[in-house]
Amino acid sequence: MANIGMEKFYQEFDPVTRWTSEPDAEILVVDLPGFKKEQLKLAVSSTRKLRLIGERPTGGNKWIRFHKEVPVPLTLDIDSVSATFKDNKLYVRHPKVKKTQVPQTKPPVIKKPHDQHEKNKGHQGSKASQSGGKTEQRKHDARKKEAVGEPRGSLSSKDHEEKDKVGAKWFEKYKEATGNMVKEAKNKRQLLCNLAASISLVLLILLYARNAVRASLVWNSEE
Repeated sequence: MANIGMEKFYQEFDPVTRWTSEPDAEILVVDLPGFKKEQLKLAVSSTRKLRLIGERPTGGNKWIRFHKEVPVPLTLDIDSVSATFKDNKLYVRHPKVKKTQVPQTKPPVIKKPHDQHEKNKGHQGSKASQSGGKTEQRKHDARKKEAVGEPRGSLSSKDHEEKDKVGAKWFEKYKEATGNMVKEAKNKRQLLCNLAASISLVLLILLYARNAVRASLVWNSEE
């Protein structure tokens, strides 16, 4: 009853902490000499900090206390924290976050309409190329046969004779037409010459007749 109403004098205490590791959890060990379990409080804040609070009397109105906050790593689960107190040590166990392995599945390949069209087009192209290859093979075989036989484009002696006859016939026609033109030109020239001679002759006759008339007049006047 002597301690009732007496003011408490506190001495601050900073406990030693350390982490130990287990396969499935991380454990925070806090050394708290002289403390009892009922003198401790712990809580996890929304900011992922483990808050440790404790106080105990040391005699008379003197007390020792501590207030410590320890950050909790993101790899630990703060919703499943458990604590035990043994041999003046507080053990706070934090289970490790289990990584859920999502099976890696390949996304389904959605074929677009033009993909099918391109595929059909490719099949048609392959068929066309095959038929074209066969046609080219036939042409190649035909060329080989022509190369073995008479050379392509070469003319036989009969063809040469036919060509010579045709050429001679056209030459005769050309020569005949040219000769006719020359004859016509000569005839026209001769005609012109004859016409000129006739005109000259007429003029001479007219001149002679005129002179004769004048002479006769002169003779008549003299008489």
